[in-house]
Amino acid sequence: MTSPIGHRCGAGRRWPSSTITSPRMRPSRRCSRSTSSVPGRNAVVYATDENSLAYAFLVFKYPTSPFRKSLTDADKRSLSARMFKGVDGWIVPQMVEAMCKAEDLFFDSVSQIHMPVWSKGRVVLAGDAAHATSFMSGQGSSMALVGAYVLAGEIATNADYSSAFEAYEKLVRPFVEMNQALVDEGKRIMIPDTQEEIDVRNEMLRKMAAEGSKVLEKDSSRQIHSALTLPDYA
Repeated sequence: MTSPIGHRCGAGRRWPSSTITSPRMRPSRRCSRSTSSVPGRNAVVYATDENSLAYAFLVFKYPTSPFRKSLTDADKRSLSARMFKGVDGWIVPQMVEAMCKAEDLFFDSVSQIHMPVWSKGRVVLAGDAAHATSFMSGQGSSMALVGAYVLAGEIATNADYSSAFEAYEKLVRPFVEMNQALVDEGKRIMIPDTQEEIDVRNEMLRKMAAEGSKVLEKDSSRQIHSALTLPDYA
């Protein structure tokens, strides 16, 4: 089933990096990300390398699911713009203006998928269909690759598909659920609810920029990311 994460929504679009004039926002050879937050709202621009497009996201907390009724593209643009009305710092107004005109707008609620079982009969789920994590906890691609590897290995080494499906879920589900649980930490980083949370997040990012790998080595989430030892099915 789909589990909305506090009715947080987002509108995003690709943004050609040539339109971004701030030197801090020009993509570097590594992943480049810039962000600006006010309580309950966050504007993000990132690019993965110096030659790629930059991607812009407007993420906001909303009291109820906006999908309780059918939304047109105009509704999605209007709601997103309304949620960022009065947020005039950084380049947020330009991002809102670009979002309103974008031909490749993407709008959705921030949700995870929690299925009671991952298989039924000869049908088995993998990746986001079984356990979408959301971008606030991340690791969606990693979870999908791990699941696909284990599923293929169990099918190859079990006498029948039902035993293979059961073994696949038994091994992978606890690992997936640990990673999905990181969403609470991700929410505090991606879309802090209070100014205090924003200040704590910003101080953490400053320490990461200054100390680099020393901070990452102490990050408990990295231990969760690598908590599963993959079987050798050879």
